[in-house]
Amino acid sequence: MRKILLPPVIFFLCIIGIVGVNYLSVTGLVLISGPVKFIGYAMMVVGIFLPIWGARIFRQHHTNIIPYKNPDRMVTEGPFRLSRNPMYLGMLLTLIGLATLYGTALSFVFPLLYFFVASLYYIPFEEERMIKAFGDDFIAYKAKVRRWI
Repeated sequence: MRKILLPPVIFFLCIIGIVGVNYLSVTGLVLISGPVKFIGYAMMVVGIFLPIWGARIFRQHHTNIIPYKNPDRMVTEGPFRLSRNPMYLGMLLTLIGLATLYGTALSFVFPLLYFFVASLYYIPFEEERMIKAFGDDFIAYKAKVRRWI
C-alpha cells in the first residue's frame, strides 16, 4: 500500500501560500479589483459544499475516502454524476475563490499548483486503482463523466 500526502494537506498549504504572499505584500500585479472580487465568495461556498457532499455520499455507501486505500465501492451519484472528482474540484474552486478575493496575480499560482498536482499525481493514481477494482464499469463511467466538470 502506497501512502501519499493527502490532498487536504496540499490544499491547506496552498491556502497558507495565498494568504502568506498577500500578507507579506509580495504579490505584485493586481488582476481583479472592485466588486467583482466578491465572486470569490460564491466560488468558495460551492468549493466548500462539493467535498462535504462527496464525503457524505461516500459515508452513505460505506466506502473509504482515503486516496491511498483500496476503493470499496464505485460511487456515481450525487456530485459524482457531474464530475469524477468533485472533492478535488471543490478544493480547487475554494482556492480560486480565495485568490479572486485577494485579486493578485501571485495568488493564482497556488490554485494552478493544486490543479497540476491533482491532475498529474492524485487523479491518475486513484483512477488506476479504480480500473483495477472495477474494470469495465469504471471505464464506462470514465467515458460518461468528465474528470473535472
